[in-house]
Amino acid sequence: MKNVFICVITCRRPQWLARLLDGLLAQQIDENIKASVLVVDNAQDAATKQVVEDKAATSAIPVIYDVEPQPGIVFARNRCAQRFLEEQGDYLVFIDDDEWPQSPDWLNRLCEGSDKYQADVVTSHVISVGEPGTPEWSVDLIYGNNPFTEGQFIDVFYTNNVLISRNVIASLNPCFDERFAMTGASDYHFALRAKHAGYRCVYIDAPVVEEFPKSRATIKWFCRRGYRSGIGYTRSHIFEESFGKALARCAVLSGVRVLRGLGKLIVGAVTGNKTKYVDGLFRLCSAWGTIVGFFGVKHEEYKVIHGK
Repeated sequence: MKNVFICVITCRRPQWLARLLDGLLAQQIDENIKASVLVVDNAQDAATKQVVEDKAATSAIPVIYDVEPQPGIVFARNRCAQRFLEEQGDYLVFIDDDEWPQSPDWLNRLCEGSDKYQADVVTSHVISVGEPGTPEWSVDLIYGNNPFTEGQFIDVFYTNNVLISRNVIASLNPCFDERFAMTGASDYHFALRAKHAGYRCVYIDAPVVEEFPKSRATIKWFCRRGYRSGIGYTRSHIFEESFGKALARCAVLSGVRVLRGLGKLIVGAVTGNKTKYVDGLFRLCSAWGTIVGFFGVKHEEYKVIHGK
């Protein structure tokens, strides 16, 4: 029997959380899997608590409500990991509150992937759909085309659709670094630590769907996201590698991002393709963020709550 904890971090998104919980509770779970859902509220929101209690009252599997009073996604993620270890879980699954599983066998696929490929971490991609009124160019850009194939071992994973075995959580605990509390990139940093510790991550075909909010569909938001991701990349490698190695790695990456960004920017401007144009700006901002990350610059990602 596999004891699986599905962990959801939420912050003032009760409607989207309710949709996600409906999708999780509709999963057709194999008999050899004992599943529980843990919702960690990072805002102590009464509407959020009510949603969880309502779903728990009619659910065939446990749905647990918990609060992380300290603001910051890092603290909420670490509370999930701590609760998971206390409950003797075998696998911890992270999914975001603006997502839902595409298929009713999503959880089964993640668990099967760990056994089939003898992997410590199993991940899959995210399919973006726009909130009503969201321009198509932004939906196309947010995740782009999925580059991975079933059974491919990869170096990077994020907490929007991932299964992590107990040995990874226990050995790297606390998993998420408080230096990334409000900046984002703590999951990239955790993946880098897992890679350096020798743990293997495999990609399988078990996507989730994400609703991309209209409020994010601006050039400014994508530029800020690129800038933040560049900073997060640099800080992660500085923390885990020698300064010289991190400097060389980030210098090469920023150069590649500049060249690709300029190419996409020019093509987008000439052809009128807004997706390519903004993608070029995103890459240029990411290159700049990669550079300024060496100077201790931080960018707070979670000041504004998007969604509902």
